[in-house]
Amino acid sequence: MATAPIYCTHKELKRVYPQIDAFDTKTPIYGWEVGFANFTDTVLDIYYAHNTGLITELFWDGAKADKITYNTTATTSNNTNISTTSSSFAVTDSTVVAADDIIKIDNEYIRVTGITSGSPDTIQIATAATNRGLFNTAISAHASGSSVYKIIDVSDDIPDADSVSDAPSWVYDTDLDLCLIVIDSKDPNDYLVEAGEEFTSLVTQFRTDASRFLDSKLDPNLPREQLKDKSGNFDYMIIRSASLIAAAFMIRASDPTNEVATALMEEAQGNIDALNTGGAALSWQTTRDASRGIIRDVSYTDGSVRPVDTRGMWGGTFDLIRVKIETGGALDGTATYSVWVKNADKLGNQQGSQVVTAKKINGDYQSLAGGLQIRFAGETKTSVATATNEWEIEVMGAAEHIDASGVKSVANTRWLLR
Repeated sequence: MATAPIYCTHKELKRVYPQIDAFDTKTPIYGWEVGFANFTDTVLDIYYAHNTGLITELFWDGAKADKITYNTTATTSNNTNISTTSSSFAVTDSTVVAADDIIKIDNEYIRVTGITSGSPDTIQIATAATNRGLFNTAISAHASGSSVYKIIDVSDDIPDADSVSDAPSWVYDTDLDLCLIVIDSKDPNDYLVEAGEEFTSLVTQFRTDASRFLDSKLDPNLPREQLKDKSGNFDYMIIRSASLIAAAFMIRASDPTNEVATALMEEAQGNIDALNTGGAALSWQTTRDASRGIIRDVSYTDGSVRPVDTRGMWGGTFDLIRVKIETGGALDGTATYSVWVKNADKLGNQQGSQVVTAKKINGDYQSLAGGLQIRFAGETKTSVATATNEWEIEVMGAAEHIDASGVKSVANTRWLLR
């Protein structure tokens, strides 16, 4: 499915505001406690932290940790009442859990120590005082029919100690605002553990938000989504404005009253006002001088004679006129140029129809095409034209509509009061 464009890249954003990396919004998580030592073997431990706030991604010394998806669908249910001292209980289906799995019933975390299949299927919790009420949750009574959720599946989430030797596996309980970390013989209090988003993903989201914000602020006479030029790039005014807005958004996410963010937004708003009032033009817009043509280099040798001006008004419609030096030399009747304009199949830059052939360059205004004249000049009087140098002249018809955002008609109505 097609997506709306993002007007600035990460690199362009950094060019506008190089300090943007300082506004990473990750938040350190402190106060980790041992929830279960020697979990499944002698080196794996589970640590926990309460009141962490929402965690979507966890980072261990800057590296993204493996996320265990928090299970919101009941795995099974218990078939008997569970008291605060129960060390086993019957369940509807015991095949969906295994020894060492961590389960949750209501708001109590429990470690499964064994399974007894039969009638009924039973979950064993040997040494209930050790394996119930994990992670500072309350050992509670649970009514028959309570849902049983498997939070950590040892066979799937924690295959062996090597899998968590460098970075932990973790799961976040949205109901209890509780995060669990499974790690190999490391204390998370000795490491930088942060919650947040991967920085590149965060920047992408801010760039996207800034682009949509810019779209909403531009005059309705401008396109709903901005256009690219023929090179596949957005106008720099659009790139810079989106970058300024994205930088301001990122700064304000950490410091809402930051004066730098205010200055960035003021510059962006100035650009928006200029575009909305016609004080600035985008590359695709037809301006008042568009019928005179815009000269662009296709191939040019530094220091050579080149076209420096056009005059007149183009009598046709849009074209990319091709101008090429055929014979190199001085402006003394030696250098020559040729011109091509569009035909039914090709634009001028594709050599549609040749309208000027090897005409000598004299430095005065000379024939171009369609009511336009062209003038060549060099840096000095001894400058020469270089054969095969070529230019493209973009022209719009003199009768083309001029794109001037912010210029609107106002309807005047005379009311007759009786």
